[in-house]
Amino acid sequence: MKKRLPTLTASILGLLIIAGLTAEEKRISHADVARSVMAVYEKMGSYSASFQITSQDGNNARAMSGQCFYKGPGKIRFDFDNPAGNLIVSDGRTMWVYIRRLNAVGKQDLRLQKKDESGKNIFQDTAGPGVSRLFRKYHYRFDRPEQPRNEDGSSVFVLDMDQREKTGGYEKIKLYVDASSYLIRKAVASDSQGKSTTLVFRNPALNPPLEGKLFQYDPPESVRVVPNPLVSE
Repeated sequence: MKKRLPTLTASILGLLIIAGLTAEEKRISHADVARSVMAVYEKMGSYSASFQITSQDGNNARAMSGQCFYKGPGKIRFDFDNPAGNLIVSDGRTMWVYIRRLNAVGKQDLRLQKKDESGKNIFQDTAGPGVSRLFRKYHYRFDRPEQPRNEDGSSVFVLDMDQREKTGGYEKIKLYVDASSYLIRKAVASDSQGKSTTLVFRNPALNPPLEGKLFQYDPPESVRVVPNPLVSE
């Protein structure tokens, strides 16, 4: 019996070491999270959620909220309850941006072949390219070792993102990713001037049934139409 003890002890230690290595191998890295997020948005057929956008610039604060919808390829809709009545809607070919206060709507042709600084089309018909571009443009890492963790009642991975080339816009983003669905739940972005914007998605639904007519818009005759406000020919 005494002769078997060292062998038995060694076996137990070996199992503990193997168990430890297995747990270490299963630890998810920040790169794993990024790949999973991009995969989800690349394959996304439809999506809906409520959203809230809060901007802070010194003592000036602004809030917007509403419901958003997406259906591939290229169909989007943002119904605003604050400011009430505002609307962004696209059928994948034309985007309408209605500002109720101005009684005006921007009509943007999405078929224009406009490129960004990387030579990519600025208008995309799927959600995947926009999310992939985010991870290309920013260095990213976990904000601290404890991942995932509970934030606002949800288990999330939290990434600190730093703009690779300081070309303006938001230089830093803190991204909150749902640990089970890999959907983005919140983003807190800030620029070099101290302006910050927080975007929160609540009650997200992945691949809900959405009717095509939700993404159609016919402006009333009383509304002033402004052609191609985002880019021109």
